[in-house]
Amino acid sequence: MFLQKIEILGFKSFANKTVLEFPHPGKGCPLTENGASSPLPKKICGIAAIVGPNGSGKSNIADAIRWALGEQSMKSVRGKKSDDVIFSGSDRRGRLGMAEVSLHINNEDKTVDIDYPEVVITRRLYRSGEGEYLINKSKVRLQDILMLIAKANFGQKSYSIISQGMIDSILVASPAERKEFFDEAVGVRQFQIKRDQSINKLELAWQNLKSVEVLLNEIEPRLRSLTRQVNRLEKREIIEKELRQVQISYFGTLWHDIENKIKGLKPEYENLKDQTEKKQSELSLTKNKLFDLEKQDSRTENFNRLQSNFQKLLEEKNGLTEKQLILKNKIELARQRSFKMEAMPLSEVINRLKESRKIQDELKNAIDQKNFSEILKFSQKLEESLKVLISDLENPQKKKISEIDPALEKEQQSILEKLKDLESKVKVAQADIDGFNQKQDEQKGEFFQLQRQYQKQQTDLNFLNGKNSELRVELTRLETKREDLEEEIKDEMKDFAWLDEYQSQKSFDETQTLQQIHHLKHQLELIGGIDPEAVKEYRETKERFDFLSGQSEDLNKSISSLEEVIKDLDENIHLQFDSSFKNINNEFQKYFKILFNGGRAELSLIKEEKKAEKEIIKEEIGNGKNANGNDASNDEKKPWKKLESDKTIKGIEIFATPPGKKLKNISMLSGGERALTSIALICAIISNNPSPFVVLDEVDAALDEANSQRFAQILDELSHKTQFITITHNRATMYKANILYGVSMGDDGVSKLLSIKLEDAEALVNR
Repeated sequence: MFLQKIEILGFKSFANKTVLEFPHPGKGCPLTENGASSPLPKKICGIAAIVGPNGSGKSNIADAIRWALGEQSMKSVRGKKSDDVIFSGSDRRGRLGMAEVSLHINNEDKTVDIDYPEVVITRRLYRSGEGEYLINKSKVRLQDILMLIAKANFGQKSYSIISQGMIDSILVASPAERKEFFDEAVGVRQFQIKRDQSINKLELAWQNLKSVEVLLNEIEPRLRSLTRQVNRLEKREIIEKELRQVQISYFGTLWHDIENKIKGLKPEYENLKDQTEKKQSELSLTKNKLFDLEKQDSRTENFNRLQSNFQKLLEEKNGLTEKQLILKNKIELARQRSFKMEAMPLSEVINRLKESRKIQDELKNAIDQKNFSEILKFSQKLEESLKVLISDLENPQKKKISEIDPALEKEQQSILEKLKDLESKVKVAQADIDGFNQKQDEQKGEFFQLQRQYQKQQTDLNFLNGKNSELRVELTRLETKREDLEEEIKDEMKDFAWLDEYQSQKSFDETQTLQQIHHLKHQLELIGGIDPEAVKEYRETKERFDFLSGQSEDLNKSISSLEEVIKDLDENIHLQFDSSFKNINNEFQKYFKILFNGGRAELSLIKEEKKAEKEIIKEEIGNGKNANGNDASNDEKKPWKKLESDKTIKGIEIFATPPGKKLKNISMLSGGERALTSIALICAIISNNPSPFVVLDEVDAALDEANSQRFAQILDELSHKTQFITITHNRATMYKANILYGVSMGDDGVSKLLSIKLEDAEALVNR
């Protein structure tokens, strides 16, 4: 790899597009894949010298290269603010709005692992402050540029671009600052960039982990509470499911039992209903027959009624007879009582006789002339006798009280005689009635038969109606019970769809099943109500918690992975640094002796005793203070703190003793001695780890003629390993170059370029 071409436009004094092309170093010059360089013939890689008077702008070429490689410090490119690098104009030329520098780097040897034979690094800056980086015309980040040049073993802050100020700064720098320079010099810069990137990623991962853990700590208590609620809800759902199954068994069996009973009773009820209707029809038919008979024999009914009354008359007669007997026995007693008391029994007798007459009249009117003529005759005779009796009973009342005793005795005798006659007539009438009754027996027999049939039918109908009523009541009771059960099912289970498909259980204990239902309901009451929104919140919280837990796990894995990467990088850095440092130290001693024609020089590492991990943890966490004595509470557990503590090399010291002197401290060296010491160190670094190209900006300005010759000889030897672009006034250096670029400043304040190959010039002179 080598620098093939530089294109400058609008950068500082190079207002016009300026192109610097460098000769192809030949097929043997580029570094091999293992980083070693092959010995080549003299001047194969070449030295390009850029010369010109002071103020011509030749050092702006070195600044352009440094700026294109990503330099961020304006001091390093000799400016104060960013737009100072843009051509600011002159009296004869207006200022420009943009600066652009492109470095064309040959990559045919694949030093940079990209599939391009040429890598073009471009940087642009506009006066608006906007800028951009490009690799092969594709926009990239500054970090991409830095990683690319680190892999290629060169950079804007390394020994690839060395100015006169850097020569002295290497010596006056602190050991720690010198260590940073050596990191790039020994080729571990790319590992350090990766390490820094890994450290940044590790810190970010750690911060993210802390944030995730904070969120997890906030979510976890709520999640535990929600988990308990959801567990209760799940238990409730299990119990509710079990309760539903038990209720299905309970209600289903009861409902089907009732339904089966209803279905079993309905046919019986319909059959009884049919029988009842049939029996009702039979009863109606019999009733009609009885009605016809009753209609035909209504007089018989009247006779029966009157006969009953006549029987009562006979009973009255018998009573009268009994009273007359009593009257006889009490006549004597009656004489001694007042008239009022004696008249009362007679009045009673008279009244009863009148009543008998009334009954006789009714009997007379009721008797059919055709069928009851003999009875009528008897009635007439009875009437006459009654009249006589009444007359005989009333007349004594008209007599004086003084005549009552003989009259009563006489009248009593007369009544007795008449009663005897009446009794005889009653017997005759009774005989006539018996004859009538005999005549009516046949007709009554049929009537009574129908009555008995009617009564039996009525009894059967009543039985059927009773049975029917019982069935209707039972059906109503069962239907009501079914309706109540369905209402209970609706309240308990909300639906009936399952009833049609339910199969009744063969073995069913209603009491035990009901107890089980009460037990399950009691368990649900103990669990209590649960907010339905808790499930939604639980799912969201659980999803959030799982997501954060996954992030935490990923971050922990990432942290472990980054720690392992950093550990490997530290090991590679340590191994490569140790190996390269020894070689550089040897080369430094070699070139120091060449430049000083003797003397002694040495590089020394400043190491800090490595602390045990337990001591580091104790220092950072146990004491609560970090290495600087500050509060370490925020970073006490940060893994990169532990990783940083593994660094043991804190700096590099340079010891130099020119020939004939006993000095070791480089601060005691003269200016020329410091310059030679710095050049010896740079040459040692280049020899050990050649960069694809090295830009030297007047590093030989302080050298005298003899030292310039020695320096030029060293460059000539090192040009076999790397490409040199040197800005110089030194003739010895110019003599070793195989191409010269001359820079001059025009009247318009713009730098102009002139180039010539020394081989062509020599050939022209020899002609």
